[in-house]
Amino acid sequence: MTTTIRNYFRYLSIAVVLAAFAPLHAADKSAEVITVAIPKFGNELVKKWIQEYTETHPDIRLQVVDGKTGDADLEFVSDAAPQEKKPYVTYVGRYAILPVTTANNPLHEKLSRKHLDKKELKELFFQENALQKADKERKDADPFKELTVYSGTSQTSGAKAFASFFGLQTSQLRGKRIAGDDLYLLTAINKDHSGVTFNNLTYLFDLQNRKLKPNLSLIPLDLKKEQRAVLEKGNLDETLQLLEKGEVALIPLPKIGFTYSDKASVADFLHWIVEKGQQYNHNYGFLTLDEKSAHKEQKQLEEQLLSNR
Repeated sequence: MTTTIRNYFRYLSIAVVLAAFAPLHAADKSAEVITVAIPKFGNELVKKWIQEYTETHPDIRLQVVDGKTGDADLEFVSDAAPQEKKPYVTYVGRYAILPVTTANNPLHEKLSRKHLDKKELKELFFQENALQKADKERKDADPFKELTVYSGTSQTSGAKAFASFFGLQTSQLRGKRIAGDDLYLLTAINKDHSGVTFNNLTYLFDLQNRKLKPNLSLIPLDLKKEQRAVLEKGNLDETLQLLEKGEVALIPLPKIGFTYSDKASVADFLHWIVEKGQQYNHNYGFLTLDEKSAHKEQKQLEEQLLSNR
């Protein structure tokens, strides 16, 4: 009898627990799902946005999906490589691209003594036209002939933004092209001591200790003395602060955002990112939008939200 009673209360307890969880399960099942396709370098930032947003919007479930299918509600885009898959685009941040090599590069010391200007950066990273090439052959004056340039090929690579900054195409980049994510560019230059490349701050810096990753060395640029001093420190937060103050010559700052179709829940999430999510950008190596751009994006999203009511 005692065993029967004990079993009765045990089953009753289980039933109570299941009943308590049933509404939560039903709510989760009924939550609207928004799919998000993001590149590897933006993965942690977007996950943080999702975490913070869903804490106050339990009726929305944001799900990260493979971007290769091309049918996500939100798809990553850079203003340097626009995509026309969906009618709307909202920009939610910026990233910086810096040229880099390694301390093992035989020409590291020589590069460290130089401060490359725009002309020299173009000579280092891009192919010359026929006239430039003939001129160099006459003078035998290619200062970068011993260096190997590595650049990315993927849709989300910084190669497009870097080339656009100089008014050129990715097809004009010198050296070797590496398939896949831009993180592999750092692997390439660590293996090839003659290698140089360019990459975003998220990959160049350790996001935990905020320092330049071991063995990497930023290629010095022809900037104002105080700007050079900041970059030479190799500190992520000081670098972000410098770039937030205003445009720094020779450093591309492309915008990142998402393309999407007209959908109230999507517009609301993006409005939250522009208005409140910007506070997390620096943690993951991204810049915030400048004030003018943020205002423009907010206005566009508010108009969409009003039209959907």
